Amino acid sequence: MLKGIAGAPGIAIGRAFIFRPEQLEFERKNISPQEIDQELVRLQHALRQAHQELAGIYARAMSDLGRDRAGTFHAQLMILEDAAFESEVISLIRSGVNVEGAVGEVVTNYVQMFEDSGDEYLRERAADYRDVGCRLLRILLGQSWTPVPRLKEDSVVVARDLSAPDSMQLDRSRILGLAIERGGRTCTACILARSLEIPAVVGLGRFVHRVQNGDLIIVDGSKGTVILNPDPATVAEYQHRRETYLACKKEMQMLSDLPAETRDGYRVQLLANIDHPGEVASALAQGAEGIGLFRTEHLFLGRDTMPSEDEQFEFYVQVVQKMRGKPVVIRTLDYAGPSSPFFQPMHYEPNPFLGCRGIRLNLNFEEIFNTQIRAILRASAFGRVKVMFPLISRVEDLRRVKAMLRQAQEELQLAGKKFDPRIEVGLLVEVPSAALTAELFAPEVDFYSIGTNDLVQYTLAVDRASAGINPLHQVLHPAILRLVKNVIDVARNSRKKVAMCGEMAGEPLATMLLLGLGLDQFSAAAGSLPEIKKVIRAVTLKEAREVALQALQLSAPEEVRRFLEQEMKSRRLYF
Repeated sequence: MLKGIAGAPGIAIGRAFIFRPEQLEFERKNISPQEIDQELVRLQHALRQAHQELAGIYARAMSDLGRDRAGTFHAQLMILEDAAFESEVISLIRSGVNVEGAVGEVVTNYVQMFEDSGDEYLRERAADYRDVGCRLLRILLGQSWTPVPRLKEDSVVVARDLSAPDSMQLDRSRILGLAIERGGRTCTACILARSLEIPAVVGLGRFVHRVQNGDLIIVDGSKGTVILNPDPATVAEYQHRRETYLACKKEMQMLSDLPAETRDGYRVQLLANIDHPGEVASALAQGAEGIGLFRTEHLFLGRDTMPSEDEQFEFYVQVVQKMRGKPVVIRTLDYAGPSSPFFQPMHYEPNPFLGCRGIRLNLNFEEIFNTQIRAILRASAFGRVKVMFPLISRVEDLRRVKAMLRQAQEELQLAGKKFDPRIEVGLLVEVPSAALTAELFAPEVDFYSIGTNDLVQYTLAVDRASAGINPLHQVLHPAILRLVKNVIDVARNSRKKVAMCGEMAGEPLATMLLLGLGLDQFSAAAGSLPEIKKVIRAVTLKEAREVALQALQLSAPEEVRRFLEQEMKSRRLYF
């Protein structure tokens, strides 16, 4: 069994089709001063042709998948239109490098920068640059596009990677599932798979060399596992699981308009995590009662100028207006990585996850922070906006950003611009110090939100982006459960609402546990909400409290997981 990242839910059983994209070979060589103008002309021709090709693919993606899912193609068009990207290639050509070598070097630098970032979202952006580079090189080399081989039968597509253009060319009606070596939850393959409801597992590491065309393969996109050449008993087990999943899925589709309420009448809220305004429609369709985490990094990445206050305002207000009075919690800018994709130069970070990120980034670059705060405040005039700040570890940092928030409110008032003067401020609990001293923050905040992804990373000293030790990144570790309980208890004692916006909130296995601990709001990827709601509506609050009490008495993550699995299965809840 291979373990990867659960990219799109569901179970696929079928024969493998190994997809191998074309390989491009080019020569980097020096050119004479007389050849520079000719190389610059070739570059401009390649940029124009690549833009025309991508514009056509983008139009098709818009038609087939809708605006929300076509975003990756728009991102690649933006790379081709990026003056900084073009300038770097031109600079190399003028220094005496041929156009193929210049494109290859610049693209490689961007890919390396993003892949080394340690941030999943940024690593996925590396694929966009890789795709654009391949397209430009193919045009420069005079190679015609090689059509993707047609699938002759329903198959599980196995690949090292799956680019945006290739994903559009595959015969999607014959794809049973995807098993990909590279990628994360926001990669093109996952976006496509979720939109077409195709089970997918990505981030599997090197395994394609072990597969032959026609091998039987099982893809469990709900658990993130792949089984090569399973025995008959395993096939029968997964066929049963697939039938159960499809039956549950049909049942869950009927839950979108029903409240997240236990059988004894205890109600919680289900919220969605988003990165872009285009995701709002999907969140609402899945029954989201608000946005519990609106990440804002998307607007800042891959550009050479800071987004203006007006540009940010337009970005935020789109979400606020689409939610029509439902709450929208906006998280200010966060970034962690050894290199900066920002227009703002940053110092080298030997340990970026313990360096200038989160609130430290906000406070070190006050112009960026103030501009963002003003834009968020302006958006608050159009709906129910809340704001929270990432990686807070000290009360004094929270007090400082609140003072800056008040200053921004005064500036907007003097400028005659509307905003919500009572905008709520939340504590995003992502580090152990904040979780352990949650009561010290109570007088300063209106609500709490627990970010389990970083909380687990910092508590257990496990880099969640490291494939080698990723299995040690365990949200059900007793230390994590105790920290979560402490935050929830403090919130309840201080009469504050408490949400969870980390991946744990979107894990059905943890739903009864979190419900029993007293969590008020579950904020997760939109696709997870129906299954979370199904669990909530199938139990009583008393049962959930008993489950939480017993889970807290266990001493190992594996024991907690087995116990919760048994509780789910005993209630005939799909797991």
